[in-house]
Amino acid sequence: MHKKMMDMNPVDDFVTQNTPGLKIWDERWGGMQCAYHVFAPGTDFTDILKGKGLEHDLCGVEHWAYVLKGTVEVIYLDGTIESCSAGDVCFWPAPHNFKSKEGAEIIQFSTDGGLAAQGKRIQDFVASHMKKKALTRPGAAGPAAATGQRRARW
Repeated sequence: MHKKMMDMNPVDDFVTQNTPGLKIWDERWGGMQCAYHVFAPGTDFTDILKGKGLEHDLCGVEHWAYVLKGTVEVIYLDGTIESCSAGDVCFWPAPHNFKSKEGAEIIQFSTDGGLAAQGKRIQDFVASHMKKKALTRPGAAGPAAATGQRRARW
């Protein structure tokens, strides 16, 4: 099986929608996800993952990658920073985070479903907290309004 990178499926999830300059295309074959990532200069996953329900606020999926262009910094739980540049073949164990000051393009392989499951966890966590905030802010109508039920009047 094979495909041109730009013929793969565009990823439109919470992370791509909320990380300026990030574009991802992927395919799933043989229990693996193959993804082509384009990081605009200044791409930083630190804020998008922080406080979103992930352990240590870091990506919990391991990746194997080849850096096509640019440089990616991988930040690990112990504070170690690994710089991977064009031509590098890499393995990034979990947990970690990514930044790219100059921008980069990578081909990344992960176990099938790992990133999708993590993205859904982030999306569900954010939705849950947004709902809680809406229900607890001053003037909020309360749980009945959130479910479309009428409130009893006493």
